[in-house]
Amino acid sequence: MMASSTEVAVTYANIILYAISYQLQRPVEPFLVRSLIHNTTKEVLSVEEESSSNQTYGRLASFFSFIQTIGSPLIGILLDRIGVRKTSILVYFASAASYWILANATTTTWLFWSKVPTIFQHAFLVGQATVASASPGTISDDSGARGGLNGGDKQRAVALGRMTTAYTIGATIGPALGGYLAMGDLFAGARLAIWGSIISVILSIIFLKDRNNSDSTEGNKTKSDSQKVHQQSFLQSIHKTISYLRHPTIGPLLFIKLLNGVSSSAFTTVLPLLLVNKLHLNTSQLGFFMSASSLCVAVFASLGISYSMSLVGNRSDRLASLGIANRIGSIVCLVVLCLGACFI
Repeated sequence: MMASSTEVAVTYANIILYAISYQLQRPVEPFLVRSLIHNTTKEVLSVEEESSSNQTYGRLASFFSFIQTIGSPLIGILLDRIGVRKTSILVYFASAASYWILANATTTTWLFWSKVPTIFQHAFLVGQATVASASPGTISDDSGARGGLNGGDKQRAVALGRMTTAYTIGATIGPALGGYLAMGDLFAGARLAIWGSIISVILSIIFLKDRNNSDSTEGNKTKSDSQKVHQQSFLQSIHKTISYLRHPTIGPLLFIKLLNGVSSSAFTTVLPLLLVNKLHLNTSQLGFFMSASSLCVAVFASLGISYSMSLVGNRSDRLASLGIANRIGSIVCLVVLCLGACFI
C-alpha cells in the first residue's frame, strides 16, 4: 500500500515539529546541568564546579547516544512488524514522555531518566519509511549500469530531500526559540516540546494508515518476506538484524560510521561547553549560534555537496574519501577550538 500525498504532508509536518521539539533542549542542557548540580545559573563557575558540570554533561550526552544506538535497529524491526502508523505513534509518544520527565526534573538523575524513552525517538527513520512508500521506484539494468535513476527513483529522492529540508527548518527554529524561552525558565522549552510531540501523536493517529515497511515494495518476493517477518519472534528479528553485521562489506562501513560518530559527537558536545564556559554565552546567544550553525550546514549541503559530487562523479570510493576528508577537517577545527579556548 502506497502512502498518500496527505500522509507525506503530515510526515513533513511531524518532522518539523519533531526537530523543533528536540532542538528546543540543545542550548538549555548545559545550563540545566550546572543548575541542578550547583543550584546556580551564574555565568562564571569555579574550576571544580566547571569540571564537574562538564563531566556530567559529557556523560549525559554519551548516555543519550548509547540509548539511541540501541533503539535504532529496534525501530526498523517495529516498522516491519507493526507498521508505520503504530511505530510513528510510539515514537512521538516516547518523545512526549522524555520531555515530560525533563520538564519535571529536580536532579541530574532525572536528566538521565529523561533519556530512556528516547530509545524509540527515531522519527526520521519512520518518516523515511513513510515517504519512501509514497514514491516507489526501481532501477532498471540499463540505468543502473550508468548510475542513473528512473522517474520513480528521482521522485523518491526528491521526497526524501524534502524531508531533510523539513528537519532543517525545525533545527533552525528550535535552538533559537529554546534559548530565548530559557532566559525566563529553563524548563519552558521542555514543556512546549511535550505539546509538539502530542500534536504529532494526534496527526499520526488521524492521518497515517496501517502498513508494514515491506509493503512499500510490490511483488511476490516482498509478500513472502513480509510473511516471514511476522512468523518470526521479536528476539529472532533482533538476532537476524545482528547477523547482518557479519557481512564482509558491513564491517568497514560500520567502522567508518563509528569514526564519524565519535568525532561528530565529540564536536557537538565540546562546542557548547566552550561557548558557555569560555565565551560566557547565555542561553539565548547559544541558541542563536546553534540555529545559525544549522542554517549554514543546510546551505552547504544544498550547494556544496551537489557541486562536490559533480566533481567526483558517482564513484563510491571518491565520495567516501570526500566524507573522510570532511570529518578530518572537523576534527582539526575541534582541536583548534580547544587550543584557542586554553588561551581565552
